[in-house]
Amino acid sequence: MSKFLYGASVQGIQEFIFKTNKLQEIVGASEIIKNIAEFFENNFVSDTDKILLNAAGNIKVIFDTEKECQKTVLEFPKMVMQYAYGITISQAVVSIENGYAKDDINKLEKRLKIQRNKPSIPLDSSMNIMKLNPKTAKPLVNKSEDRASKQKLQANENFYKKNPNITEFKDFSYMSNIKNKLAIIHIDGNGLGKLIPELGDKLSIFSKSLDDATRSAVKDAKEDYMHIRDIIIGGDDVTMICDADDALEFTKNFLKNFEQYTSNIEELNGITDKLTACAGIAFCNEKYPFHYAVNLAETLCSVAKNHSKRESSCLMFHNIQSSNYQTWSKFVEDELTIRNDKDEIRCDFGPYYLDRDDQPNISDFLNSVGAYACDDSPISRLRNWLSELGKSSQYSNALLERINEMAKQNSGWDSCIMDKNLKEFDKELSSEKLIIKKDTKWRTPIYDILQILSVTEAK
Repeated sequence: MSKFLYGASVQGIQEFIFKTNKLQEIVGASEIIKNIAEFFENNFVSDTDKILLNAAGNIKVIFDTEKECQKTVLEFPKMVMQYAYGITISQAVVSIENGYAKDDINKLEKRLKIQRNKPSIPLDSSMNIMKLNPKTAKPLVNKSEDRASKQKLQANENFYKKNPNITEFKDFSYMSNIKNKLAIIHIDGNGLGKLIPELGDKLSIFSKSLDDATRSAVKDAKEDYMHIRDIIIGGDDVTMICDADDALEFTKNFLKNFEQYTSNIEELNGITDKLTACAGIAFCNEKYPFHYAVNLAETLCSVAKNHSKRESSCLMFHNIQSSNYQTWSKFVEDELTIRNDKDEIRCDFGPYYLDRDDQPNISDFLNSVGAYACDDSPISRLRNWLSELGKSSQYSNALLERINEMAKQNSGWDSCIMDKNLKEFDKELSSEKLIIKKDTKWRTPIYDILQILSVTEAK
């Protein structure tokens, strides 16, 4: 007797969450997305053991009868789109015999991809005669709110009613640091798409174990002093907003925990020792449009994935300084490439890895930031050196020599410690040699250090 492998993919999650810069709406939207998994399980699945995957807007389940499958295909999109105005859902079904095989999962993914590429009309579309919310360009349902905004604010209120012990940050000024800086963190696991077909009938148990491991990794990565709010946690997908001071430390803790906890997932035995993940961190002002910052964080995560070949845990970050959004390639071209009369030097020294001997590591980078944050360090003069580097190679070399001479004479700052920290990045780096060949390009880590010092209250 045939069974049915059903798949659904919720689209537009990031846009739905970050449509405005109001923290209460973002938190409410986050709670709505989290509830979709529970909503599906309570209304359309009679046996939870049939659920193969149900996290972060991705659903895969086996239905025993055609009637159950038809009911879900017809009713689930409508109910969810009414529950969360602004999102849409793609669905696909594959008929299977008894169990399912790797080819069935691949066929389902192919059909879902086709459906995702088809345009869909969200329920909050507008006509010219409608009055629009100037912040979201969606039709108003009262004097100041559109339908989605109203749903988000109600969800935010319900969340804090159910969780009175959780501190409510009413707006971003409660979360940003003394420099009014926030960080958007996007983290994604490596190689999960290739791994899923290999799991076979272990997929259901694995998806639950992975979700538990990710949530535990997030929970244990937070320190009591951190101002941080999870926006999306599901499967191997994590999106957070936090105080800029906490971003690197939290991300390092998470990557370490994620590797440790996934190494204990029994379903991975014989397939891989553990899972790894990559992260992108976008630092921005508290008033910066967050959908742009989220887009950049996702792009940085992809850059880290490509550099690591999806095999190691690492992170990439950038501090948004321009007022308008640009692509990452545009950032590299305009802000991260220095050209003088002799050389072309790149300032994107990362990604920074969790634990690799042949690459710069996160802990070593944080140690260097801490050393340059000390009193009497030559950090302001190194800013001048970077500026001079864009004019003349000869003059910048002479300035660097002068900076090092002054640093050695300064009893308040230990230049030997800085040399040791730099050599942890690469054996060729030193206070006298701040530019080295890395990934076929001349690069310097000083710009990254200056970035973190400019957006955080480094200690």
